[in-house]
Amino acid sequence: MPTFALPVQNWQAEVNKRYVGAYEEQNEIITTRDGTALKCRLMSPADAPLLVDLYNRLSPESRRRRFHYPLDIVDERKLAEESQRLANVDNRTQGGAVVAIEQAADGEHIVAVARLMRPAGEPDAPEVEAAITVRDDYQGRGLGTELLRRMVLLAKRMHAEIIVAEIEADNYAAVRLFRELNLVTVATTTHGETTMRMEVPA
Repeated sequence: MPTFALPVQNWQAEVNKRYVGAYEEQNEIITTRDGTALKCRLMSPADAPLLVDLYNRLSPESRRRRFHYPLDIVDERKLAEESQRLANVDNRTQGGAVVAIEQAADGEHIVAVARLMRPAGEPDAPEVEAAITVRDDYQGRGLGTELLRRMVLLAKRMHAEIIVAEIEADNYAAVRLFRELNLVTVATTTHGETTMRMEVPA
């Protein structure tokens, strides 16, 4: 009688190879498909001004996709406060993020962020909510794929069990990006929003 157990086990073993080791063991430099070298590290509270810079460099469409509603005009003070709130992570309990940094003539710029957040006041919750933002000129260059792989390693560092991503149902690029993680996933779509629940590999 044919069995499918071995192929499934082999597939899972291959997937797990992508997530072997600790986040700290990863190379600090990542390279896009076109050969651009970027620094990749965990976010710190000092990154708040760089998040403001990233927001100002996103297209209106990218802002809408990330925050799920139009954000054409934002008060600068509120933007600074929100950026500080988002940057205030410890990468252990309540939240964390992986950032990719471009070294330009005028200094450093964050070009992509993959974020994980637990529900407020629940530092031991098994679920973390994921979100990713890639600056428009870096989209389609393989950066999001590598950043999400490292985000999974961050989830392991945070002792999370499930990664949850809430994505607009017609944001096919983002859905495909998360599916390429090849994690065990349950996806549901209601009211124009797709929820993907992905198991963090052992």
